[in-house]
Order: sequence, then C-alpha cells, then structure tokens
Amino acid sequence: MKISFKHIFLLLASGVVFSSCLPDPAEKALVYNGPTVVEFKNHTLGMVASSATAAHGLDFRGILSNTGNGQTDSSRVISLMGYTIPATSTAPRRDISARTVDTVYVQLVGPQRSTTTEVKFEVFPAPNAAGTITGAVEGTDYTLEGGNSNKVVTIPANSSVGYIYLRGNAASFTGREKKRVGLRLLGAPDASPNPNYDAFYVTMTLTN
Repeated sequence: MKISFKHIFLLLASGVVFSSCLPDPAEKALVYNGPTVVEFKNHTLGMVASSATAAHGLDFRGILSNTGNGQTDSSRVISLMGYTIPATSTAPRRDISARTVDTVYVQLVGPQRSTTTEVKFEVFPAPNAAGTITGAVEGTDYTLEGGNSNKVVTIPANSSVGYIYLRGNAASFTGREKKRVGLRLLGAPDASPNPNYDAFYVTMTLTN
C-alpha cells in the first residue's frame, strides 16, 4: 500500500494537535489531589485601603490597615464605629466605615458536593501576651448571627464557601480599647480542618 506525502503530513499534524490538547505538567501540578478539608480564608487580604480606583476598599469595609493593624491570612482588625482620619500634608483624608458585622469565610478544599456540608467550630477569648488586647466574650462583646449561633457554618450544595457572621457590640467598648475573639474549626464528619488554617482571629475596636 502506498502512503503519500499528504497522508504522512496529516498523521504528523494530528499528533501535534492531540498532544497540544493534553494537560501541561505544570497545570497538572496545580490540581489538588489531597483529602477533602475545610479551612479559613481571609478574603479581604490584599485589598487596598482606598484610592480613586478602589473606593470600596478596606476603609469602606471598616477593616483597619494602618501600622499595627495589618491583616494576615488568619486575622484582621475591624472598627465597630465609623470615623474620619483628617488629611495631612502627605496623606488625603480617609473615612473609615463601621463594620457592624464581620464575615469570616470558611472554604471547602476538594470537590464540591451535591449536599450541604455542616462544619462545626468553636469560639474563645484571645488576648495577646502584651496585654494590649483583651479577650472578647461571646454575648457581651459580640454575638454570632443566624445559623452560626449553634457553632455550625453551612457550606451549601455545589459551593465551596460558607460564612460565619460575627456582630460586634460597640456599647461594650470604650476609647481605643481592643478585644479579640478566636475561631477554631472542628470540622465535619467527612472533612477535617486543615491544621495550617484552622484558626482565625478578629480584633474589634471603636477607633484607631
């Protein structure tokens, strides 16, 4: 049987097209193949404070970002009262909104599910060692909203994120007092907490 140059070219071309459809090794390395876990995620980490192109930055959300109040992947500082930072010769005026309810993200790492995932968590007072931040007490300094009051966060079916809603009680704070609450994931029956991101800390204050 004779094979023409045209046939050889088509065979080679089809091989190139097929190989180009295969996943790149680098892409395969990004696919999570570990056990399904739940973890906290600081969804506001990396946001700017405010600017002409980001009017709804951290200031608008009542999340403090000045020196000593920076965020981490497992913590943030929120203001329970709105206030203004006057303009200076080197910085424009900043309006800090009140963050009456903080939203803490809990994410499912692994395949999404066709049913809801109920994740248990606990809260605890979290003072710092220096004594500049005292431990926040549930029912006095803050409350958990809605379905979170029973210490359960629900990740809906076909989703990877659930929310813990924490409402600060501004009336229990005075001056520049800071109080901090810690949250720790206990997991679900079939999704253990990621030990690297199983705790999150929210520090509350009235003003910087």
